[in-house]
Amino acid sequence: MDTFEQLLAQLEAIIANAKKPVFSSTDVIINRNEALDIIDRIRINYPELMRQAKAIVDDCENQKQKALEYGNNLIREAEKRRNELLDENDILHEATEEAKQVRADAYALRDRVEFDVKCRVDEVLKDSEVTLRDALTLIRNNREELRESMREGEAQAQAPQAAPVNNPNA
Repeated sequence: MDTFEQLLAQLEAIIANAKKPVFSSTDVIINRNEALDIIDRIRINYPELMRQAKAIVDDCENQKQKALEYGNNLIREAEKRRNELLDENDILHEATEEAKQVRADAYALRDRVEFDVKCRVDEVLKDSEVTLRDALTLIRNNREELRESMREGEAQAQAPQAAPVNNPNA
């Protein structure tokens, strides 16, 4: 399967290698079916980009969930440790303070990991948005060029042909 970039490169190559019509330095003649076929394949591949972005987001969500589970496990362990220490009368005060600190550390770790995951997800989504925006802009521009070329071709096809001039000196 062609990648999105490969398809855009193919479309660009078709336009770059197209023949120029007579009396025009900017217009080109391209195979309409070939260009439309590439555009259709771009449309088919476009959802793949969305699936990839979703997979990245899902992976980040899984990492977030694992971090939350890890944080919650730390909290449970801290509470368990605190309860064990509470049973021992001679270190009651020290155990309570240690458990509070472990619990605070666990909450801080969980919060930091959750924030880091959210930042990463935001970066991935931002990059995906820029890529998709650039691709859409390129497609729009290519389609506009194609339409302009088609309009000019249609106008040329509808223009009456000039009658040949008879040269009396010939």
